[in-house]
Amino acid sequence: MKNFFKLAIIFFSFIYSISLNDGRPTHHFCKKAAKSDPNLSYNFCVRSLEANPKTQNATLEELVNISIKLTISNATNISSSISQLLNQKNLDAYTRGALQDCLELYSDANSELNEAMCDLKKKDYFKANIDVSSAMDSSTTCEDGFKEKKGMVSPLTKENNAFFQWTAIVLAFINMLS
Repeated sequence: MKNFFKLAIIFFSFIYSISLNDGRPTHHFCKKAAKSDPNLSYNFCVRSLEANPKTQNATLEELVNISIKLTISNATNISSSISQLLNQKNLDAYTRGALQDCLELYSDANSELNEAMCDLKKKDYFKANIDVSSAMDSSTTCEDGFKEKKGMVSPLTKENNAFFQWTAIVLAFINMLS
């Protein structure tokens, strides 16, 4: 009888935890990630990952791989947007320089994220963490480049913020793995 009550408590605890997460791994892992990093948005994490159908029943390792691939894609898209902005003829020299710096930063970020993928395949979570952290700095460094000139507004704030979130998700998931 005593074992029955223990099993019942474990079962109902499990059912309760599933209901809190809506039974989806993204909810569970995003909630855990957001608790570990105050800069990470739970809603961004869930919304972004659930847009990909492969996340529906993904394990943590699969979520890490999916999120890093999405982060690489995001860096590529930002680089493309920057290239389009650089094609505008009416840019002042300061803006053009800042955009060129950002283009280089995101190119480097792409390389660092690809290196992190290799690290993850080798289960070298320490090195993967360093590579993703380095890539994460691209967004803040890019944004800061525009702030150096008084009155200058970055045309990439939305993209930089999203990229920061993506890298924060990847880092949180890597930390859960290690």
